[in-house]
Amino acid sequence: MSVSSQTLRRTALYEEHLALGGRLVPFGGFEMPVQYAGILKEHDAVRHRAGLFDLSHMAQFELFGDGVAEWADSLTTNAVGTMKPHQARYNLFCNERGGTRDDVLFYRLENRWLLVCNASNAAKMWAHLNTRNDRRDVILSDKHGLAALIAVQGPAAAEIVDELDHNIRSIGDMKYYFCEEARLEGTPAVLARTGYTGEDGFEIFVDGRDARKIWRKLLEVGRPFELEPAGLGARDMLRLEAGMPLYGFELSEDLSPLAGGQGWAVKMSKPAFVGEKALAAQLAADDYRRIAGFVLEGRVPARTGYPVFSGGELVGEVRSASFSPSCGNRNIGTVLVTKAAAAVGTALEVEIRGTHHPAQVVPLPFYKRDR
Repeated sequence: MSVSSQTLRRTALYEEHLALGGRLVPFGGFEMPVQYAGILKEHDAVRHRAGLFDLSHMAQFELFGDGVAEWADSLTTNAVGTMKPHQARYNLFCNERGGTRDDVLFYRLENRWLLVCNASNAAKMWAHLNTRNDRRDVILSDKHGLAALIAVQGPAAAEIVDELDHNIRSIGDMKYYFCEEARLEGTPAVLARTGYTGEDGFEIFVDGRDARKIWRKLLEVGRPFELEPAGLGARDMLRLEAGMPLYGFELSEDLSPLAGGQGWAVKMSKPAFVGEKALAAQLAADDYRRIAGFVLEGRVPARTGYPVFSGGELVGEVRSASFSPSCGNRNIGTVLVTKAAAAVGTALEVEIRGTHHPAQVVPLPFYKRDR
């Protein structure tokens, strides 16, 4: 990345990462830990115990006013107005061509909405929201870099969070994709049962000034559960195994939610929204390239951008790829290919340094936790 260290921002937990021996890399405009003890160790912790993540680089926008639901519905593919109080919901913003501006999470709180966007799209999304807002009943507030976000992910996540001093009646009874406004260790927070790893988990939204206290307390109470601080490397491996898209790979300004595999979050029956006509045309034609999962034979890894062939013809390219501990230590990934080549069971070949390596299309996700 060409961004110099002088222009990179730091989250409120930067000093904590240094103290824990985290290896920092540029990501989304911030210096972020890619790993601590090692990606495989951190992956194992999340799958079998719990991992602790700093996600404070993600953009947090607060939305106030009676018009938020109607306004947001006009900009997004999934429904906002039908969200219940304290509910979280995945959503996508599209451009007029049907390409994806960003994939996001909405949280409906008591007197406001919280919108979380990808760090790399923070400036773009803030500009888009303001350009599209001509309403007096919608007020926007930018918390990017000021608010912190800490995630505890893994089978032991609920037990660990329950060890905090909190005012929630039952942490374990919180529903998946719901949230509560709470006090954790005496600090105002939003606690959500959401995550990006395929495991059970919680995400904690707090003011940046309170982040170090919460982070340290989680490490303390998580010690008996073998909680591990985890970085972006493990997170990317975990999300790919769980079949979750990463913006810039499975989604982009030129790749629609339909092509990216998020058609379930495109509600064509709701009132008009940005990109609706283009998405309707894509659905009618049904000839667009689309994301599919693949497993690669052998031990040679694939990389983003590698050409993909089927029946001797070039049909697409690799978008994400990783070694997968949860899938028998095989090489897995996603490809963007033609409709015919995306069918489960299709034989593919991935060109790696001039040699074609056999692969096969498999269903997504690669990994599902036991419920």
